[in-house]
This record gives sequence, structure tokens and C-alpha cells, in this order.
Amino acid sequence: MKLIKTLQLFIVLFFLAGCSINLFREMADKNTDEALLYDAQKAVNNRDYDTAIDIINNQLGGSARVTTEAREILASAYAGKCGLNFLEFVDGLANATAGTAFQLASSPFVGTAVDSAYCLQSLQTIDLIGTNAERTVDQNAFAAVVGMVLMGSATRLYTDNTPVDGDGTPDAPDISCSLTDNQVDLVVLGYGYMSSNFSALGSQLGDSSGDTFSDSIAACESVAGSACQITDQSDITPQIRDTMRDLLNTQQYGVGSFDASSNLLIPAACP
Repeated sequence: MKLIKTLQLFIVLFFLAGCSINLFREMADKNTDEALLYDAQKAVNNRDYDTAIDIINNQLGGSARVTTEAREILASAYAGKCGLNFLEFVDGLANATAGTAFQLASSPFVGTAVDSAYCLQSLQTIDLIGTNAERTVDQNAFAAVVGMVLMGSATRLYTDNTPVDGDGTPDAPDISCSLTDNQVDLVVLGYGYMSSNFSALGSQLGDSSGDTFSDSIAACESVAGSACQITDQSDITPQIRDTMRDLLNTQQYGVGSFDASSNLLIPAACP
């Protein structure tokens, strides 16, 4: 329950900060940037993500569009379009008492339609606020969680999509090994955002889930080093693509059946 309580608090603080508005803001001219930001935040809270995105991208003035508040709202709207409901995702992680990092990240999306590209847009929007060092802990924690969602939703979409939206099991043996470059790149980037911002979550994941993700990061870095923290698609190399396919195909860290009893065996996971 620790995971639910702490992340729910984080979610409320991060996304609903714009909701405690005084009467003057609520009664403001509906065409002002302040009123539009309020409407965009309200749309996100109502899961009307397209409206929120339209307001930020097409209705706000240029100076308001680049504010931290606008970018936080836009990032949350893109994350919602990706298929993310934070509370449901947190509940899914909290209820998954066993599983690998990729199983924990992908299981909340079994039976759910996802569009992983929107998660990437969410993360790229957060990057516009600043570097990891320049952002707040809450913003980096958000990036870590959406990174998990990106790697998890892409894993479910590309390894478990039969029947429609998956059933919790890979569609074929070694399916992770046959992911195209474009498919595995989404996993690489989600993993990179998760791992490079992981410390911002502190103990919020709880001992079990926290250790599971931490062990996965250590395993990836034992093979590919700092490439496991890549968040720019132009930096992705054939090596990290192969490492991610291998990691995905292990029973210790991914969704596959290869027994990587030692991290030295991970590069042999894909035939």
C-alpha cells in the first residue's frame, strides 16, 4: 500500500496543482491565457486529452505556451493519450507481487489499447522544462513513471497483442528478438527515461518493486553501460537495441524464457 499512498500523493500534487484556483481565476475572461490554462487542466482531469492538447498547442499565446505550467499540463495530456491512468497504473504495480521489471511495467496494459508514441511526446515535453538537474524532483519522478509506461506499453503492444490487446503471455517464443528497430527504440527510450530518473522515485516503489527495477537497471548497465540511459533517439546504437532485445527475452528481467542465471549470459538471450 506504500506505493499507492506515496504515488497518489505525488500525482495529486503534480497534476492537480492548477485546480486550487481562486474565484478571480475562475471568473476570468475565458480568452485569457490564464483561463485557457485552467480549461486545459480541467480537461486533463476529465480525461479529455484532445481538448487539453488543442488548448495548449493552438489556443494559448506564444509566451504562455512555453511556461512550465503549460508544459506540465501538455505532458500529462500526452501521457493520457498514451493509455496512462496514473492511479490504475499504480494499483497495477502495487497488486503485482511478483514479476520482472518488464512484466510489472507491461501488465497494467494487458487488455488495454495503447499508443506508446504519445508517451514519448509526453517525455519530450517534460524535457523542454529542462535537464534532469534543472527539473524538480516531482518532474523527474513523473519522467521515471512515464518512462515505465512507455517501456511497458510498447512491450505489451509488440510482444503480446494477440488476442486483441493481449492476454498476458508472449505471442510467440523469442518474439522480443524479432522486434524491429522502430519498435525496440520505443522500449529503449522508455527504459532510458525510467533509469535516468529512477533515483527521483526514492522509496516510493516499495522494497519489492524498487529492487526489481533497480536489479534490471544494473543488469542492463553490466552489458551496455550508460547506453541504458539513452533518451534521445539519435543516440540509439545497434548495441543497445540488441541489448534491449536480449534483456526482454530473459526470464529474469524481461518477458521471455531464456535463463540468464548470470548477467554475462544476457547477450546470448536472442538466438
